[in-house]
Amino acid sequence: MQADKRLDETHNKTRNRSYTGLALSLILTLFKLLVGILGNSTLLLADAVRSFSDFINNCIKLLDYSIGSKPGDESHNYGHGKITTLCMGAGAVILLFASFHMISLSFGELLMFLQGKEPKMPEIIALYAAILAFILRNVMAIRTENLELQAKENSSKINTLVKKLSITPIKRSLIISIKDLLISCFVISGIGCTFLPGKDFDIADSFAALLLSLYLLGTSGILIYKIANELIEASLDEENNLRIREIINKTENVKGSGELKTRRIGKSIAINASVNVNNSLSILEAAEISNLVEERLKAAFTEDTYVLIKIEPVPGKNQNFKNKGRSSNKKNGEKASLF
Repeated sequence: MQADKRLDETHNKTRNRSYTGLALSLILTLFKLLVGILGNSTLLLADAVRSFSDFINNCIKLLDYSIGSKPGDESHNYGHGKITTLCMGAGAVILLFASFHMISLSFGELLMFLQGKEPKMPEIIALYAAILAFILRNVMAIRTENLELQAKENSSKINTLVKKLSITPIKRSLIISIKDLLISCFVISGIGCTFLPGKDFDIADSFAALLLSLYLLGTSGILIYKIANELIEASLDEENNLRIREIINKTENVKGSGELKTRRIGKSIAINASVNVNNSLSILEAAEISNLVEERLKAAFTEDTYVLIKIEPVPGKNQNFKNKGRSSNKKNGEKASLF
């Protein structure tokens, strides 16, 4: 009972982190969007799109926590993971169109500069806003990361796999990383360069906005590709498939593995595998091997993994009972039956 209470506390902390991240990303998106418009900064508008991707990410976390993590039922035998996948796809499409719009806007400003027209210079308020957003984001990231470490410690005390509490994101958000730090510094530098002396720096804001928009476009494109593969039931990558075969082949009394089919269902995966065992084993012994393989696979991935094991004899060493009957009939001069 105490373990269940700790688990509930961990779940509540996970949900609260998602709500905190959702509120922060929404505030940052609206703040950057407003200041970007008032401060004539295309780069800050592009950074608002990046914050919007964090907002979508946190929305999907909450959706996955409330719906996607539900176990299978009579009408959804494999769970509700596809709901999360569809929402991720919708978010990626929105991010894709927003990136295209920012590319068009920044590219238009670059063309104006090349034609000799003077572009609109960002206001100093845009630089201050970028610095403030950078500080706020990272302060909240440190707080969120500390809460996550506490949740992991609590979950480990009750022998709960951390993978159960992890949620598939559009991208890592609100966690200090080198990539996020570089992008934030890139935004501040791009806006700050426009205040340097010389007309050549006047276009720094638009040029940096174009580069950031291309990065967001590539990120959304890669995500859409992965989601499309999941929706068309594409198999897992070669590395995971090899890992699955290795786990199967190293299981006691397993002589080898045959056909392997894998696919992703939201944050979980499904594994259908053929396992070769000695033909002299009884049905009970074969079932025990099948259960052992299933336990090893779930321990390597998550308990939510769907595993279906088909036990088969070692190929080439055993003969099907129907074939035995046919061969004996032929020896007796009788006509072999197809049934």
